[in-house]
Amino acid sequence: MLRPTRLLVAIALAVCLGCPPTATSTDTAADEQAIRGRIDSWKSALASQNDSSIVALYADDAILMPPGLPRITERQKIRAFWARIWPLKATLTLEVASLRVSGDLAVEEENWNWTMPGPQGEVKDHGKSIIVWRRAGNSWQVVQDIWNSDVTPPAPAAN
Repeated sequence: MLRPTRLLVAIALAVCLGCPPTATSTDTAADEQAIRGRIDSWKSALASQNDSSIVALYADDAILMPPGLPRITERQKIRAFWARIWPLKATLTLEVASLRVSGDLAVEEENWNWTMPGPQGEVKDHGKSIIVWRRAGNSWQVVQDIWNSDVTPPAPAAN
């Protein structure tokens, strides 16, 4: 027979285990503001070509999915990806199209513009991206980052 204290603990555990998890916050406006602050940090890091600051926005288990490349899953490899951009003397600008927060996850839709010098003049591209953010304590981190171009690829050369 269980003692009354152990019985109460057992009942409390059973009730807690049967309850669905709840979101850390229900203040989506505050969460959105916090994520927009992280996005502003990202824009500043791009402008200053600071790949270490960019990778600090990513979770340890983040996945970067650039077009034309396999998934990049390690933070050090994600940092190296961003570091390879700086020698291109490219300009990348980001604009939030929408941001939806639901509990501990948020989905950001972004528009981006890319410009870089090329042998025959300036190379331009633009497109859209999806970034999934996850709450990490009192902050937010990127867990998935994928983008693609809106520019139609050139037609294959005639044989």
